[in-house]
Amino acid sequence: MDAKEKVFQDLRKHNVRITKQRRAIIDVLDGKHLTIGEIHAELKLRGFYNLGTVYNNIDFLIENKIVTQIFINGKKHYDLTIDELSHTADSHIHVTCKVNNNIIEINDSSIFELLKNHEIFTNFNIQKLQIVVEGTCIYFDTEHCKKDNACFIANLSKNN
Repeated sequence: MDAKEKVFQDLRKHNVRITKQRRAIIDVLDGKHLTIGEIHAELKLRGFYNLGTVYNNIDFLIENKIVTQIFINGKKHYDLTIDELSHTADSHIHVTCKVNNNIIEINDSSIFELLKNHEIFTNFNIQKLQIVVEGTCIYFDTEHCKKDNACFIANLSKNN
């Protein structure tokens, strides 16, 4: 059984329905970081047109830690947290390029442990920690950076 089916099965045990639209949102988000508008556009291609229902289902998926909301380059993005080895809904590191909007996820628990164990957080139980790193590479050149094989972020994800 894959991670998605396990989550669905756990939700069903609590009498929570996994509707066709919820499944479609999960499928659309698989491997992507999308805004609500991008999710809605993808869902319309699948026959789901109601934007209000998209918002309601996104809220449901966030509450159940199936999806997490992150702010990248000034916009809300949504990211699937199940069937993803690099993070959970509560432990997240994203790196994004301000030039071409490439977004990658970094799996390095030592960064989280360093922050959680910092003296400033003594007697404080951190329950959620999301990090978004935005920038441009030191060799910034708009045309050069827009080529995927030249993007620092794209290459970093290949090595991670």
